[in-house]
Parts: sequence; structure tokens; C-alpha cells
Amino acid sequence: MAALEERVHVLEDRVTALADVVRVLAHGLEDLPTAEPGQRPAAKAARRAYDLLLAAEPRTPGPQAGADDRDA
Repeated sequence: MAALEERVHVLEDRVTALADVVRVLAHGLEDLPTAEPGQRPAAKAARRAYDLLLAAEPRTPGPQAGADDRDA
């Protein structure tokens, strides 16, 4: 059961990261009247979103958590 809990925890973390990415991208695509000419908020948001996705990746490569527990 611990393997299942770990998998759920990993999925929750990834969903949280994806929600942050969507928020950053949506903010970058807003057409704000206060934006200065020549600013590239969409490009900055895309870079920030990419950085968030990289930070959300698992730290150590290897088989998926619980991959051997499927028959249990």
C-alpha cells in the first residue's frame, strides 16, 4: 500500500506543477494595458513555465515507483 501512496503523492505533485504552469502561461498571455512596448511577457512566461516543468521532474532516474507492485 505504501507504493500506491507514493504514486499518488507523485501524481499530486505533478498536477500541482502543471497548475502552476498553466497559471504562469495564462498570466503571460494577458494583454495588459500597462505593458510597455517591446516587452515580451509571453516569451518570459513560456521560459518560466519551462523552468517549472524542469523543477517538477523526478530527481533520480529509474523505474516508475511501484512498477514491480502491479501484481500485488
